[in-house]
Amino acid sequence: MQRTAALIFCNDFRVLLKDRSALFMLFLAPIVIIAVAGFSLRNIYGQPANRVYVIPIVDQDHGTIAQALIKAVSHQPSIEIAPVADLHLARSYVMTHERAPLAIVIPAGTSAGFESGLSPLILVYVDPIKRLEASMIELRLNELSRQITAIAHRRAQAALAQNTAALRVRLERLADAEKTIQIELATYRQNITRSRLAMESAVRDQIRRDVESLQRQTQAAVERSIAAARVELADKLAAKRQALTAVDQYLRQLQASERDFDRWFADLKAAAGSYAGRIPTPPRWPAPPGKDQLAALSSPIELSFSSPAWPVPSTGLNIRFPRVSLPELKIALADLIPQASTPVLPGVLGWRDRSLMPGKLEVNSFDQYVPGFGITFLLIDVLWGVSVGLIDEHDWGTLQRLQVSGATVGGILMGKMLARFVIGLMQLIVLFAFGWLLFGIALGAHPWALLLPGAAVSFAAAAFGLVIACVARTRDAVLPIGAMAAMAMSAVGGCWWPIGFEPSWMRTAALWVPTTWTMRAFNDLMIRGLPLSTALWPAAMTFGLGLVYLTVGVAASSRFLQ
Repeated sequence: MQRTAALIFCNDFRVLLKDRSALFMLFLAPIVIIAVAGFSLRNIYGQPANRVYVIPIVDQDHGTIAQALIKAVSHQPSIEIAPVADLHLARSYVMTHERAPLAIVIPAGTSAGFESGLSPLILVYVDPIKRLEASMIELRLNELSRQITAIAHRRAQAALAQNTAALRVRLERLADAEKTIQIELATYRQNITRSRLAMESAVRDQIRRDVESLQRQTQAAVERSIAAARVELADKLAAKRQALTAVDQYLRQLQASERDFDRWFADLKAAAGSYAGRIPTPPRWPAPPGKDQLAALSSPIELSFSSPAWPVPSTGLNIRFPRVSLPELKIALADLIPQASTPVLPGVLGWRDRSLMPGKLEVNSFDQYVPGFGITFLLIDVLWGVSVGLIDEHDWGTLQRLQVSGATVGGILMGKMLARFVIGLMQLIVLFAFGWLLFGIALGAHPWALLLPGAAVSFAAAAFGLVIACVARTRDAVLPIGAMAAMAMSAVGGCWWPIGFEPSWMRTAALWVPTTWTMRAFNDLMIRGLPLSTALWPAAMTFGLGLVYLTVGVAASSRFLQ
């Protein structure tokens, strides 16, 4: 039993050593795929890849913060800056440079806002299909922004500490000055109190003197007015006395005339009768006083008593105020009072992501993997179908029978490739439909436009299958050679990860495989949301590579199909 086991064990090794296809699939194919993946993804795991990212920067601020940011970014070992005038030029730059995953726009007023304590935002316009590369760069940008913010804060804190120390010294000097001022003010208050008391005494003495003088002047004015009234009264009483004297004389004369009349009347009685002619003349009545005299006697006495000329009191105090001067401070208070301006701590420099393309900024991972792995499996299936089909039909004699029946080599190849072309295109359509239903992938503005790059890669895969059939020659060799070629083309062409992760020599080699151009067209249509016109050139390149493969395959198949 042990001998049997040993013989079988040794026999399996002898068979393996004779089977080149098995050895190829066992060792060479994994090494190729591992090498492709390692070279492409080594930058993700921290190993330097000697790659330089180029970042277009639009400086609309031209301030200190913008200059510091540009200087800090330019000093990064794996980043170069490309100043551009506006966002349109930055978008064109990112579109035409594989190593430009994003663009930076520094808005106007960023430096002023940062220095005034605000938190301005730097705009980062990201290419969605280069999101992973942009994320790595954004980590560095965030670190730079934190460093710039920290430096500005340290400077502001140092300035604030200096201002605080200077303010503390000023406050101490101000406290000393306050004590001096309090002493001077106490002395000043004492002088003010003594001056007030002296002023009050002087005002009282002057008011007393002015009142006594005013009393004397008033008494003299009243006496003058009374004397004038007495003179006027005496004049008017004299006129009244003359009238009274005339009335008195008239009354006396009237009394005398009354006595004479009585005598006359007596005499008249005696002579009455025959002695009528002897009646004497009656006495004359005295002349009454004149009208002027009676009017003067009857008129009231009116005195035109004039108001005395009152003295005018003085309107101002003739007081000599004592001179009280403020204390002279020998301290410059303006130098001691703290400045009104308060130092402002800078704000925080931040970032805001925006999409550089019409598509969404956040990319669904299935937008990369559905078309990428769809192309991978399309290559494997179409390569397997074309290569294994031709080899099997050659080994079975089907091709010879078809040729005997009149079928041409071109017709046979065209039919075989056309069938696999349609199958591959249908496979992509089904995968995209399920990706849209199950994973929500974006199909772009015009989903039907995806048929153009899908048809081109199906044609290239069918043509490349013809090349593999001519190279492998055997059914067992198709799987290792075809699978390795399909996976290598998928990995190099950006089906499994963004092509920007790859080194420059690998990106140059990727230009000669159809997967690169097909993924570029799918990314432009699905992730970037660009119009169909952007996919025309990548589809043409894929179709052109398919024509090259077809030419090589037809040339090689002429000997294979004989």
